[in-house]
Amino acid sequence: MGNSSPPIDIRVCDPARREPGLMYFTTRPGSIQNVKADYGWVVAVDRAGEVRLCRRYDGATQDVVCRPDGAVYFSQTKLGTISRIDRDGNVRQRWHARGRWRDRAAPEGSIELPVDFIHHRINFLPDGNFLVLSAEARVFDGWPGSTDDANAPAETAEIVGDIVCEVTPEGGLVREYRMLDLLDPYRITHGSRSRYWQRQGFPGCYDWCHANAVSHDPNDDTIIVSLRHQDCIVKIDRVSGRLVWILGNPGQWKKPWSDLLLMPDDSVTWQFHQHDCSVTGPNRILCFDNGNGRAGAYEPRVPDAANYSRAVEFGIDPAAKTMRQIWAHGAPPAEPIYGCYQGGAYRLPETGNTFITFGGICFDNGVPTSRNEDSFGCARLQEVTPAGEIVLDLAIDDSASAEPRAFSAFRAHHLPGPV
Repeated sequence: MGNSSPPIDIRVCDPARREPGLMYFTTRPGSIQNVKADYGWVVAVDRAGEVRLCRRYDGATQDVVCRPDGAVYFSQTKLGTISRIDRDGNVRQRWHARGRWRDRAAPEGSIELPVDFIHHRINFLPDGNFLVLSAEARVFDGWPGSTDDANAPAETAEIVGDIVCEVTPEGGLVREYRMLDLLDPYRITHGSRSRYWQRQGFPGCYDWCHANAVSHDPNDDTIIVSLRHQDCIVKIDRVSGRLVWILGNPGQWKKPWSDLLLMPDDSVTWQFHQHDCSVTGPNRILCFDNGNGRAGAYEPRVPDAANYSRAVEFGIDPAAKTMRQIWAHGAPPAEPIYGCYQGGAYRLPETGNTFITFGGICFDNGVPTSRNEDSFGCARLQEVTPAGEIVLDLAIDDSASAEPRAFSAFRAHHLPGPV
């Protein structure tokens, strides 16, 4: 297969039960290390499963966001850019992270944003301001030396903490929320010693929290952030910057943070290494639960070959600080699909269907693995009804090629319309 288009295969499509409109997603070749992809695509698929847009861009593509006015935006983490495109995929406007372009000429006509990075999820506030993720590094003494052995010697470590930034489209900084100031920098999970940021400009640093999604909750004007390497979702008061609650595995949390944990009932199965948190209604949160390890620090992990990923929705009682599991899809007895990285879950407004992106499904000699650095990868995008019936199953899978390449898809977003 050439580089002109990704290997898209529509395996199931039931237009009569699908959400009308276009489903946009990004895809790119290569896992983290075995292919250094310097390009990617933005793709749009209509209700009938027809590809309406498949546009390739220089630079690996990351997030995609569709706005109520019909505008579509996509990000490129390595480049540190956000682009607005028209229905044909032509770039009409661009923004860039100041820190990524300090030593080179910025893209022509691009608006500089006062952040060092633009990574993973981008989002918008009702007034049109951007919500973007940046990052910083700090040094800590006595930091945990292992996520498996609680008795391992502590060390002096430099760790990366994410920064949620609200910025204007004109390039002004409104406010920011620094995770290293809000959360316990000594609290770790199995992912907290990852070296992800060492490939992104932070030599020798550990990826302590790994924010990968940010959303606005209009019901109480708060910010929702997914922290993959803390196995939690947090809510932050937008104006005061106060931490409101923590949703996730309670292991290793100390006071005062433990006082903010939401207490589950028996319906809850915790999410681990999740992506793409979003608000589906007052006190309702949906996310893609990658499920890596399904265990906290120092606990034995579920083997990759026996694991699965899912979409899961939680209901929260903020006064009682309790939570329950409302809906889920992907856990057994459904077909187990384990997407160890990337991924998304998006509730569709007209049908109530959920669009799920199993974005980074990795295999080592045909066996599911969490090692996305040098394994073979593919993606599955599914639209499911509230009852869990699959009405779209789209694969991005190059395994049938003479020289197969790994592929992934960060997540998908929906543009309403008649198509």
